[in-house]
Amino acid sequence: MVSTSKYLSLNITLLQAREALMSYFRPMLNDIGITDQQWRIIRLLAENGIIDFQDLAKQACILRPSLTGILTRLEKLDLVIRLKPSNDQRRVFLKLTPTGEALYQRFCASVDERYEVIVSRFTPEKLKQLDDLLKEFTKIAIDNH
Repeated sequence: MVSTSKYLSLNITLLQAREALMSYFRPMLNDIGITDQQWRIIRLLAENGIIDFQDLAKQACILRPSLTGILTRLEKLDLVIRLKPSNDQRRVFLKLTPTGEALYQRFCASVDERYEVIVSRFTPEKLKQLDDLLKEFTKIAIDNH
């Protein structure tokens, strides 16, 4: 039997890597008054257009009850709008408002600049390898549920 402490260190290492990455971006997010989770939602909506609430929760890795509160705050900031189809009131779709789209466009240049710093320190090849390995790991984890 293998000790579980080996596996827990992978979990901690992944969390530490995420925090290290976010340390590049969190100050910028703070400057514009947006949280990590809010930025994830804005980015996903900007990249995908209109998204179903359930799909957004899954893609953003945010629990549905938490997503509801975050969306309420984004609506108050006039960044996101909820859409309900007339034929199915149980479903909710989301999209960026023009204000949300403008914020995304303005902020992307700064994000790209930060990524350039990361790429220069880690190399494009290593980042591609890391991305491939993490995607493979995620697929294995999802397939085994």
